[in-house]
Amino acid sequence: MSLYDQLNSAYTTQVRENNSFIEQNLNFAEQIVNALVRFMEVPEENPNLKGVENYVQYLRLDPEKGYLAQKSLAQAVSHFPEGKFHFGLGLLLTAQPDQHPRQFATFAIDGDRDDDRLKVNVLGKEFEYEAATQSELELKALCKHVFDDLMTGLSWRISNEVEKTRIGFDVTPLED
Repeated sequence: MSLYDQLNSAYTTQVRENNSFIEQNLNFAEQIVNALVRFMEVPEENPNLKGVENYVQYLRLDPEKGYLAQKSLAQAVSHFPEGKFHFGLGLLLTAQPDQHPRQFATFAIDGDRDDDRLKVNVLGKEFEYEAATQSELELKALCKHVFDDLMTGLSWRISNEVEKTRIGFDVTPLED
């Protein structure tokens, strides 16, 4: 085997391993999203609201424009060196019974893999998991934290101090 062939072989191995690592990150991201949807009992059907396709929105961070909605989770997940990945979610909230006003409660999820450990940071709290196997992660504590944090954000009122405003919970409704 020539030296050039050895380089190509090493490159092929690197690409295969990197792609596998990215697929594993996507698997973890899907587990997190699915666990949150199940835990919060988010409806699966289309919300039948103009300009809104789903109750869950996948968000990709653009450094200049902020979070941008994506069609799929795979498009929303950004992968970084050293095993890090990042994506955002938006959960559609509507005032009942007429569903106006409405907006997405948005938050980021950061993953960091180191060997067989997965650390997930969401809404200021870190959760650690065994990531060596492809078994389902136990995400109940993470889901409860997200729900509790969003509920805390929703306890804010216009009459409260401005400093208590939560990201993702402004008073500007989605356009109709």
